[in-house]
Parts: sequence; C-alpha cells; structure tokens
Amino acid sequence: MSRIRLLSWTIVLAMAAASLASDHADTPELVAAERHDARITDLFVFLRDENLVLALCADPTIGPELREYRFPPDLTFEFFVDNDSAVSFDDPVDLEKFGGTVLEPEKISEDVFFRVTFTPDGEPELETNARVGGGGGGCSLSAPRKDVKLFVGLRDDPFIRGPRIGRNVACVVLEVPLAAVLEESPVLLVWATSKVEGLPGDFQDLAGRAMHSQNPETNLMNTLHPSRHRAELGEPPDVVIFDTSRPAGYPNGRELTDDVVDLVGDPRALATDDPYPDANDVPFLGEFPYLAPPHEPAGHGARHLFQPGR
Repeated sequence: MSRIRLLSWTIVLAMAAASLASDHADTPELVAAERHDARITDLFVFLRDENLVLALCADPTIGPELREYRFPPDLTFEFFVDNDSAVSFDDPVDLEKFGGTVLEPEKISEDVFFRVTFTPDGEPELETNARVGGGGGGCSLSAPRKDVKLFVGLRDDPFIRGPRIGRNVACVVLEVPLAAVLEESPVLLVWATSKVEGLPGDFQDLAGRAMHSQNPETNLMNTLHPSRHRAELGEPPDVVIFDTSRPAGYPNGRELTDDVVDLVGDPRALATDDPYPDANDVPFLGEFPYLAPPHEPAGHGARHLFQPGR
C-alpha cells in the first residue's frame, strides 16, 4: 500500500449560505449535520499526456470573502477505479447519455482506490493501491514524487453555471500515470465518495456522472455503492465511463471545459441558470492542478499556492 504524506498551504474551514451545484445539491443528511465540506459538487476525469487526472470539488457554501480553507481530520475522500468491467458502446442512447453501457453493473468493484485523509493540521495524506513508485502493487513513498501529484485547497468553481460565477470551492486534484491504473482494457469506471467519521453508512455522498444523482428520484444513489444502483433503484450505475483510448469529453470522462448543464439538458437545472454562460468565467490552467486559482476578495492581492509533488 502506498502512502504519500503531502504538505498543503494552510486552509481554514468556514460555512456560508448553501447554493446549488452541478451534481450534488442532494445530500440532506450532510446539510442537516452542517457538513457542507463533505458535499461533493463535481467530479472530473480526464487525461494530460499519459497521466490520469481525477478532480473533485466540494462545499458549495464557500463565500467569496473566504481566502483560506482547511478540511477537518474526520473527513475522508476516496476516488475509485474499476478497470475490468465490461462496457458496450453499441447502444446509441446510452452512449450519448452515459458514455456507454455497463454490461454487468452488479459486478462493479474498486480495483484501484485513492484515499485522501487529513491531519489535525489540515495536511492531506494519500493512500493508494495503484502501481506507483515502481512497485507491482504499490510501494511505500515517504515524499512527493514527480509522477504522483496531489493538490488540496481553494479553487475557482469550475461548474459552468451563472450563479457560480465568482465563487470558489474546495478541491482535491490527483494526477497519476495512466499505466498505474490500467489493466488489459482501456476503459475505466470512476466514482468518488465522501465520508464523515461518526455519521452512519459507508459514505454520505457519491459523485459519478454529472447531474445523474442530484434529483429527488435518484437521491438514494448517493448512499449506495454503484453495484447496487441498477438492482435497487432501476438506474444505470452512477459512475464516469472513460474510454482512455479516445479523447475525454462528456460523457466520455469529463473535461474541465465540459458544460454539463447544456450537454445534459435537464430542464430543472436550466430553469435555475440565469444567465447562461457557455464557458468558465476564468481560464483554466495548462499545468497541475489545472483548475483556475481562487477568486480573491476585493482589495486583496494574489495568494501564492503551494502545489505538492511539483
């Protein structure tokens, strides 16, 4: 098992008024517990060169006045990768809507995991069973590596939606060699979860395909393993299907530039979207961590961000 202990810049936790986000305005348990830090708002899965990038955003309540943020030590985020499930691309409806058809959803399993936890000082720790560090099944790493990068902290909210212009979210961005997670097939299933210690269940929020589980009829997807979604809810599993032999672009993975509100066309989402932007309000970065820097409160200069692993 690989463990990477990485320093991040100091971040301070704060709560503010809730607002809707791309996938997860759908966690009443977390809202009731005032654990907005565990509410996953977006999941992105894409390639940069020969590297796989996994990025999740959380906490839609962050106000524009906040400059620093710290995830608490009782919170765990996990990225999961199934690298051997059979996926068909023959059904044009499923292909357009979900990126393909998982043929045996009940067999979805976590072949590779990336677990991010936090020390009392807010420093992130990464555990993984991926083949990183030159080992066949993971090895011990005591310092950041150039081929494994982790960023935790405030970023501009990448969700392309009018009410999120000028807003920040707390993000976890991971970049690893694609070869560390691939097996024989180039197709990956990816999802992410958040878990607050002491709250019931294996996890409290799940993020997969954007806007799949945000509505009342699919709300239960957030607390069920994807292998249970079809059998118990009659829904396709809430996972990101990513054929890495093809360029990422929603619903094949998800790029930062994908405007999922327009692509999905859910009238409930469109009805709340005023105005209707077709691109992010600030440009994304060409290098890790790829998400745009956070918006600064009026009157403050830019803040230097430490990017671990570089």
